[in-house]
Amino acid sequence: MSMTNDTTEHEHPPEPAVETVPKEQYLRLAADFDNYRRRMEGELTEVAHFGATSVVREMVDVLDHVEQAIAHAPPIVREQSEWFAGFQQIGAQFLATMKKFGVERIATAAQPFDPATMEAVSMVADGPSHTVQSEVRAGYTLRGRVIRPARVVIYQ
Repeated sequence: MSMTNDTTEHEHPPEPAVETVPKEQYLRLAADFDNYRRRMEGELTEVAHFGATSVVREMVDVLDHVEQAIAHAPPIVREQSEWFAGFQQIGAQFLATMKKFGVERIATAAQPFDPATMEAVSMVADGPSHTVQSEVRAGYTLRGRVIRPARVVIYQ
């Protein structure tokens, strides 16, 4: 056997040339990936903050019922019942807990009508034009986003 034959038989085939990416293209790809990562982080944060919106809407309905029960309690119950005082405390605690999670009541009393946060259900005369006269149903925001507009009566 000749030596030249052995070495050629056992040599590995030549490796294909490695493609190199131009630096400009690499930087562009890195920037695109960074933008994608930031966008995904933002979307995940939004889902975490607003993903429970439907649950919160249901909870504000419960809060409405608690407040209506307090508002319509007979005077005898209000004056002579420790139970009623406890019920009022539960309502206040429920509202405070909702605030901890970013739920805020929309202020409407004597405010100018704001179609972004309010629904006008009726109009009355004798008052400052397009100002809220009374609130029919409270409205709420979740971290600044309206989840239920306030229903209000406004002056013409």
